[in-house]
Amino acid sequence: MVTHITRGWLVTHQNCLDGATAGLVGLASGLSPIFTEPDRVAGALSQVPVDKPLYLADVSLPITEWSSVRSRITYIVDHHKTALPLQNDAKATIDLSHSGAALLYRFAVSEGWISANGSWDRLIHMVERYDLWQSDHGPGQDLNRLFRARGFEWYRSRFATGWAPFTSDEADQLAHIIYDETEFIARHVTAAQRLAAGPLLLAGVLLDGDGPVNEVAHTLLERGVDLVLFLKADGRISARTRSTIDAAALMEKHFRGGGHARAAGGRLTPNLSGSPESLNAVLQEIRRILAP
Repeated sequence: MVTHITRGWLVTHQNCLDGATAGLVGLASGLSPIFTEPDRVAGALSQVPVDKPLYLADVSLPITEWSSVRSRITYIVDHHKTALPLQNDAKATIDLSHSGAALLYRFAVSEGWISANGSWDRLIHMVERYDLWQSDHGPGQDLNRLFRARGFEWYRSRFATGWAPFTSDEADQLAHIIYDETEFIARHVTAAQRLAAGPLLLAGVLLDGDGPVNEVAHTLLERGVDLVLFLKADGRISARTRSTIDAAALMEKHFRGGGHARAAGGRLTPNLSGSPESLNAVLQEIRRILAP
């Protein structure tokens, strides 16, 4: 999405409540958001005009690519573990304790682009608690449910200036979404492939559509699984882990991805597709990595 800009461009996380909220902060600050998957940032940058300042939020670049694009980037804020090599750069704020949207909001306020207020504070707080999966993440989780169902244009129209209460129509849709999630979770938990990797237990889940993957993951983790691997039809993978396994390091080193220590994503090699055979192959590879 490209809109009229007055201050510059913002590259941020696609299909993510945190990235979408960073997009709202950017729009309120005079930035035009460009949404991309975290492992597609370099490609997105190559298509951004050089006529305005360029900011990144909730996404970053591998340190191996940073030097070649650093001169183009005005500033970057990120909270993924794979961004830590950039933390001492004068053009970056890397803080794993806050969400990407929260970091951009603080940056925008400090720059005088927007003024902090209760509505923005509440929206940012809700999104951050959900994105970091903290104890009181429920309100943000409900917001994410509606965001996934209705899309960014709805999100922008409803929360362009911060938090606003749900309408009765939105609350009714939310109730239906939560009801449908129960079946999605049960189906994917039951169908999960399980594989031992020494003392560790792995579980692989082939996703048959969009749904509450975090809830699927946490259900399996609560049942003794140490790593849950999700595979989408387009070849994207993601992992949720216990503290004994560094998901970000695993995805970055072996699957061309990265992310958080307990939640990260990557991609299959081009010769593999989203199939049960591919899922089993990736689980076998992870078993070799974790229990050689």
